[in-house]
Amino acid sequence: MTELTERISVDVVQDASRVLRCIGHPIRLRIIELLDSRGEMNVSAVQEELGLEQATASQHLNLMRDKGILRSRREGVNVYYEVQDDKVVQIINCLRACDVDPRGSKVQ
Repeated sequence: MTELTERISVDVVQDASRVLRCIGHPIRLRIIELLDSRGEMNVSAVQEELGLEQATASQHLNLMRDKGILRSRREGVNVYYEVQDDKVVQIINCLRACDVDPRGSKVQ
């Protein structure tokens, strides 16, 4: 166990909890990973890439936008999304670094 050198501030813990609650759904994690790797995408592209119903993709994208995780812009009838909060990219990178399979062992 590592020695605790500094306590995490209450504000940092509360912000982390807010972010983790929002992104803690498998579909939302997949959306964030997709946007991180591909950059800005519209709802239809996200829906198609992940094999989601458009209503499902829109619901998750809107929730993350409302919570400040994603930002959006409208271009005609299309709404484009991209990651706004760099903390979620760091979390995705931590998950990639862990590279754990469902059986609980590290993938080689």
